[in-house]
Amino acid sequence: MKIMLLVIIGICIYSPIFAVTENEVYCYMNSIGIQHSEVVLKQAIYETGHFKSRIFKSRNNLFGFRRSKGYLKFKSWKSCVDFYKKWQDKYYHGEEDYYQFLQKKNFAGSKKFNYAKQLKNIKIRGSLNC
Repeated sequence: MKIMLLVIIGICIYSPIFAVTENEVYCYMNSIGIQHSEVVLKQAIYETGHFKSRIFKSRNNLFGFRRSKGYLKFKSWKSCVDFYKKWQDKYYHGEEDYYQFLQKKNFAGSKKFNYAKQLKNIKIRGSLNC
């Protein structure tokens, strides 16, 4: 009985019915004023493997935000986007190309890794309409 309950819970948690869509994330980003929301959406897609990563599913962490002891955990994916907005407001002042900014900020964690190139290569799967 316990095993059956765990299976049902697992199906509900990881079911595509509850999946986040690119458009949903994009529209929320726009609604709170994220700058360069299409690039930021590409970051979320890259960091989560199209919203399928373990870190995203268990921690609602769209961007791989970390502290010294590991990945940050958010109440929801929207609260993670809110955190990103605060990060962006603190560090980005619109003076340069956003891809270059992310590369300079070392967002990927390695200056040798061409994060900007990886993001530019990401194809958004559907149309973005808010």
